[in-house]
Amino acid sequence: MFKFKLNYFHGYKVFCIGLISLLILFSLFLFPVNSYAKVYINIYAARIKKIRVAVPNFKNISRYGQHQKIAKSAARIIRHDLSVIGYFHMVNPLSYLENAQHAPISVKKIDFTNWGVLNAQYLINGEYKAENGIIKIKANLISIYSQKLLFTEKLEGHDKEYRYLANKFADGILKFLTGIKGPFTTKVFFVGEKGGAKNIFMMDFGGHRVKRITNNSSINIFPYPSPNGNKVAYISFKDGNTAIFIKNINTGRTVKLNLPGPADYVCWSPKGNKLAVALTPDHYNTEIYTININGGNLKQLTFTNGINTSPSFSPDGNRIAFVSNRGGSPQIYIMNSDGSNQRRITYNNSYYNTSSAWSPNGKKIAFASFVNGALQICIMNTNGTDERQITDTPYSAQHPSWTRDSRIITFDTEIAGRQELFMIDVNESGMMRLMPHIFPEMQNYYSPEWSLKSSY
Repeated sequence: MFKFKLNYFHGYKVFCIGLISLLILFSLFLFPVNSYAKVYINIYAARIKKIRVAVPNFKNISRYGQHQKIAKSAARIIRHDLSVIGYFHMVNPLSYLENAQHAPISVKKIDFTNWGVLNAQYLINGEYKAENGIIKIKANLISIYSQKLLFTEKLEGHDKEYRYLANKFADGILKFLTGIKGPFTTKVFFVGEKGGAKNIFMMDFGGHRVKRITNNSSINIFPYPSPNGNKVAYISFKDGNTAIFIKNINTGRTVKLNLPGPADYVCWSPKGNKLAVALTPDHYNTEIYTININGGNLKQLTFTNGINTSPSFSPDGNRIAFVSNRGGSPQIYIMNSDGSNQRRITYNNSYYNTSSAWSPNGKKIAFASFVNGALQICIMNTNGTDERQITDTPYSAQHPSWTRDSRIITFDTEIAGRQELFMIDVNESGMMRLMPHIFPEMQNYYSPEWSLKSSY
């Protein structure tokens, strides 16, 4: 159970701070939207100076002081979530000058000098009450410089759901500051390998609550969650030839699609009513098809010698990006969703471009490009212009996947002799490892894919 109550504060003036001014450090924009005043960070700037945010432990106001660990955990989760986005720098909690359990959370009572000396620009504080298995959290976003409450949210759920509630608040912070909801309550699906067997898993944004989706000794790869997050399609060898399976996350029921040949790749359409799949019915040419999720209405879209694979729908469902070697080497192409108007869009210096992934906002396509001896993650406009390399790893970075806010790309690459999952924001502010906190016995992790929505 969850209950959310949002309060926004009126009456702020719209202002904008020029890039040439040193005040870019403090940049925020106030715009009236739907009669509310919201603060916006200019996420379209080429480079964004990181904004300093302090997140002290939450105050426990429970009658008997129960669930004391939530005080630290909720704040730590919010710090982790926001640090992944390239806009924020978390002020070191060891430098805080007050005890959060005794400090006021009301704006009128806060001693702002304690935060000003740390050069903090925003303060996120909160309190919580646990009673009869229910936790109620109130969390605030406060401007240090204006000494005003900008955003507050009240959240309620079972006491074991505090992690989700903290993620939910971090989502709300990003929605308020940038106008785009954060990805912190979504899930990532991935492949874990042990002893040659590869199985599908899913986990929360922070690498917690890992759950097995498949559990067999075969090879299960390329998970792709449905738009509503309730199902996942994937490729499996467990019955011999590669086939497409769809598993309902809530019920555990799995169905196998009846297809005319081995399957190479699968992805969902934005409406969730059909799939784009790569099949090799003649065991020679791999072509892209669409098919209803019940296995009906199979339609072939490509008709070329060679390999056509890795389809990725545009968010409006009208176009598909894919990989084809019809010109002699793998390159990124796009076509209309009915197969018409097929055209190549990668014309860089690389002879090998693969793993196309359309961003959820529709503005970019991510892909892996062979650069100086290794695959690197790149992004470009949907017409192939403005290409930009965003990783520079010693070993190949592969299988890019976007979070729902189109700010972060997850991929896998080798480190210390094993394949692991990493995240990088599109502003290239740094890579962060995204690994599950359990199943340490897994030898490698591959092919991350984010859900757009998720039930807890």
